[in-house]
Amino acid sequence: MVVDARQLRVLKAEIQSDLGAIRRLDEAVAEAVPTDLEKQPPKVVRSGLALYLHHFYEAVEQIFLRAAKALDHFQPVGEAWHRDLLETAALKIEGVRPPIISETTRVELERYRSFRHVVRHAYEREFLWKSMRDLVVDYPEVSRLVRADVEAFMAVLDEMIRQLERDEA
Repeated sequence: MVVDARQLRVLKAEIQSDLGAIRRLDEAVAEAVPTDLEKQPPKVVRSGLALYLHHFYEAVEQIFLRAAKALDHFQPVGEAWHRDLLETAALKIEGVRPPIISETTRVELERYRSFRHVVRHAYEREFLWKSMRDLVVDYPEVSRLVRADVEAFMAVLDEMIRQLERDEA
């Protein structure tokens, strides 16, 4: 299956939407972060922050999944597909696409992917501040890294669109 300019434009619009969701989560996290990071916040604050961190990773993963399906023909299969998708996002696939994110960003996101798993399967578990404090503190920088990497990837999509349109003319 060959991708055409229209499909890349759709992919780009969907990724822009996901980036908008991440920006809104940035604002929500900033608003919810407690002033005293050394003191465990109330359970409701921890739960809210845990959900925001979960949503952040879900939005990032959605970007990777959209791009991987459109460009790499990636199909999520097996128990490790979330990890596989993250690893694939950091790969350059010759003749197909550059990496969506840097290796540095991938390493940072691995922590959020692991925490996302905890949130999804912690039906009765209380979120411990010590297990999420660093994620909350690091969130603004990790979000910035993701957005910068994805914006650079979108610039490549723009170039791919221009090339396809020149080829069609």
